[in-house]
Amino acid sequence: MNRKLVLLLSLLVISNPVFADFKEHFDLGTEYLSNYQYSGAITEFKNALRINYKDNSARIQIINAYMSRGQHFANTEKDWEKAANDYRSALFYMQMFPTGENAQVSSAIGPVTQNLNICLNVLKFDKSPVSRFNKAKELRAEGNFSAAAYEFSQSLGEASQIKSSYSQIGDIMKILGNEPKAAEYYRKALAIDPADVPLRLAYAKLLDKLGSEEAAVQEYNYILSKSVDNNDVLYALERIYKKKLEDSPSDADLNANLGAILQKQNKYDEALEHYKKAEQLSPSNINTRINVGTLYQQKGDYKTAIIAYDSVLILEPNNINANIYKAQCKAALGEDRAAQDIYKKVLALDPGNTLVQNELYNSAKNTMSPAAFIEYLNKNASGIDTTEMLYAYALDLHKAGKLEDAKTLYNYLLPKDKTGEIYLNLAITESQQKNYKDALNVLNEAKTKFPDNQLIAKTITDINDTILSEQLDEAAAAFNNKDYEKAIEAYLKVVPPTYDTMLAIASAYQNLDDNVNAIIYYKKAFELKPGDSEIAYYIAALYADKEDWDSAEAYAQKSLLLNKNNKDAQNLLAEIKKQGISQLLEQAIALFDSQNYEQSLPLLNQVISAEDKNAYALYYRGMVYDAMEKYSEAIADYKNAIAVKPDDLKIINYNLAVDYDAQEKYKEAYEYYMKYSESDVPDDEYKTYATDRAKELKTYVEQSTKPVADKK
Repeated sequence: MNRKLVLLLSLLVISNPVFADFKEHFDLGTEYLSNYQYSGAITEFKNALRINYKDNSARIQIINAYMSRGQHFANTEKDWEKAANDYRSALFYMQMFPTGENAQVSSAIGPVTQNLNICLNVLKFDKSPVSRFNKAKELRAEGNFSAAAYEFSQSLGEASQIKSSYSQIGDIMKILGNEPKAAEYYRKALAIDPADVPLRLAYAKLLDKLGSEEAAVQEYNYILSKSVDNNDVLYALERIYKKKLEDSPSDADLNANLGAILQKQNKYDEALEHYKKAEQLSPSNINTRINVGTLYQQKGDYKTAIIAYDSVLILEPNNINANIYKAQCKAALGEDRAAQDIYKKVLALDPGNTLVQNELYNSAKNTMSPAAFIEYLNKNASGIDTTEMLYAYALDLHKAGKLEDAKTLYNYLLPKDKTGEIYLNLAITESQQKNYKDALNVLNEAKTKFPDNQLIAKTITDINDTILSEQLDEAAAAFNNKDYEKAIEAYLKVVPPTYDTMLAIASAYQNLDDNVNAIIYYKKAFELKPGDSEIAYYIAALYADKEDWDSAEAYAQKSLLLNKNNKDAQNLLAEIKKQGISQLLEQAIALFDSQNYEQSLPLLNQVISAEDKNAYALYYRGMVYDAMEKYSEAIADYKNAIAVKPDDLKIINYNLAVDYDAQEKYKEAYEYYMKYSESDVPDDEYKTYATDRAKELKTYVEQSTKPVADKK
């Protein structure tokens, strides 16, 4: 395949440039072109065309430069992408850029198009409208505006792209200095989407710049009618009308229109000057008087505004606008009844005026209770769906904290709720009044009607959380104030009961010295949190206070089973065991005192088994053995006991002496009698006997056995 492209320079003949002010750019571009410096030439010819877009010589030269550079890219560098872009640009300047007075270079269009297609075929370029549109956006983003505009023109086969293509071609024409062509393409885009306000603004500004003031004003007014006052538009209109007034200062309409424009910019004093002049020039023009009224109304001077409206109504009593504006002023002054009368008059003249109907209803609700307003609407708004109006009113009352009034409206609107939103707001209102039960009833009803509404379920949860939080706050406050009975009552209201509430109740009972109930609720807390070592310890401690040592020991053991390092439980368990041993010892002593030696002995054995150095247990077991005449066993226990408590159990010396004496071991008996008699024990019969017996044993230590004395 022959991919050699044809050079078309010979087909384009240029004439001398007309405007000398761009001659520098034109001549420099021509010099670059003659020296094959195509990029420099293109830049200079673009600059020349921005100065004078109509110059055909510069247009032909830029075409020649693009064609030459395109041939170089294709034939020499084999850069088909760059070549294609240059042929696109050449075709743009051939077909699209010329205005009506500039003829297209029709003879060159075919060959250049052929060259472009050769490049696109090599590139395997997708020629569908969507592809060409995307390519155009890419080229524009790269700053290759002329090539982009050509591709936008080739994407018009896709209906959804036409408006954007025309609009973007208009942007490119403006960038390249051809503003009439830009306006032409904006106009084409607006024909497809007349409601595009930003595009209309661009079009209006361009018309204004081109001197098409009437067309620009028409576009500016359209923009103002479709949007909030646009400062750019108002400034442009102000400039246009001030320019017109320079030529026609006595034109009443121009003064009135300029006054309206200035009023929209809040330039009230300047606007009023032009209104007054317009009124002087055309006293019968009621529109100017109405504008004066709206100006004072906008300033908040409602009484002066009413004077202006009345001046219109004298001439035209049924003027709709004057009546509406006057009614609005009356309402703003708080004269709702007067405003309602005027609104009714307007509705008699224009029954379908929904704006006035809504203003009448808004005025009426200011003088009525919500219930009365509902009744008023039912009588006067038959056939009109007032749901949105009433719901908006309910929301306003709700936001203002007028909860009872809001509830009245919400309840009336419930049958018309299609999403659950009204139910939700009613429930929130009840909740704000702390009517939690009513709030939950409303939400549960809503849940049956709108089961998929997740916000309803969430609000139920939120309200339950609020109830719980308030109950806990109330209970905690009572507890902190040491009103424990009130705290218990409050905590018992929490449903379902929790570990924390049971613990708090137990603590409150404990502070009331009611350990029985304290134990009950500590046990309930322990059931809810059976792994809590501390609770088991608390229960054990309370049982210990009651001297219920078995129960105390059981819970102390549970506490240590859950946490073997619980020091409190360890200490308590040790104390409990001591108390158990003490009880056993007391029982054993009591049995000894009642001469139940056989029953006393096992108990003493248990104590000594647990505490082998329990001096008193050893002492009493020695006494039991004595009673049972088991002197050797008694002597052993006595010796162990006195070894532990030598100062507290000196009587043991006497018992040992007597036991040895009974065994006829006089030497040992003498020794212990002496120890007892020489100790600081009271001077009683026992000490006397020990002293006397020691003397006897000293004389007869080696003699026969002497009579044995009774034991103490």
